[in-house]
Amino acid sequence: MSEKKKEYDVTVLNRSEVTVYPKLGEKAVQIMITYVAAGLPPKTIIIPKEEYSLEKEKELIRKDIEERLKTKPEVYKV
Repeated sequence: MSEKKKEYDVTVLNRSEVTVYPKLGEKAVQIMITYVAAGLPPKTIIIPKEEYSLEKEKELIRKDIEERLKTKPEVYKV
């Protein structure tokens, strides 16, 4: 029996195509996806355009959420 993965409600706030130059004269196009999930602040993930698909986007957002949920916020008085 396979274990069912936890599902997260995600709202994609923006998808932008951005051209960057990682090396002089070397052009690369990336897709920047800004999303928000319940209980977490907005976050942007970046996928190279040639690797982009909706499934890849969902996979990376899930991975990002799971990593963020492992961390505990730091609280102190100032």
